[in-house]
Amino acid sequence: MEHPAIKETSSDRLFTAINYLILSLFLVIILYPLIYIVSASISSSEAVISGRVWLWPVDPTLDGYTAVFKHKLIVSGFLNSLYYTVAGTLINVVMTILAAYPLSRKDFYGKNVFMFLFVFTMMFSGGLIPTYLVVKDLGRSIRPGRCCCPERLASGI
Repeated sequence: MEHPAIKETSSDRLFTAINYLILSLFLVIILYPLIYIVSASISSSEAVISGRVWLWPVDPTLDGYTAVFKHKLIVSGFLNSLYYTVAGTLINVVMTILAAYPLSRKDFYGKNVFMFLFVFTMMFSGGLIPTYLVVKDLGRSIRPGRCCCPERLASGI
């Protein structure tokens, strides 16, 4: 059996139109800077400095990208980002699984205390810069194997 369609009133259509208008405005506000950055990165430096780039690239060139990729440390920076992303994700997933299973059990003794500690440290963590300063002051240099652990300890896991 087919249900009859709900009829939209004129106020419903006006509400939908205003929603589309506001969302379109947000879309333009968010997309324009992104398009400008890409256009400026492809345009010649003279065109960007003189202010001729608004939306589309002017005098397209890839000189900026060649200058960036000639730098020696760019590859190690990308590899560090990849390492921290993969290692951090794996450590987070493993630690979350190891903590979630016991906390899901009704017969786990001290469940409320542990749950409070987890939630409290998640809500009121020191933040990235204080964590870095503590690690630095403890004499631990920032190396790939050591960067993922302090955040796990800070979150109570």
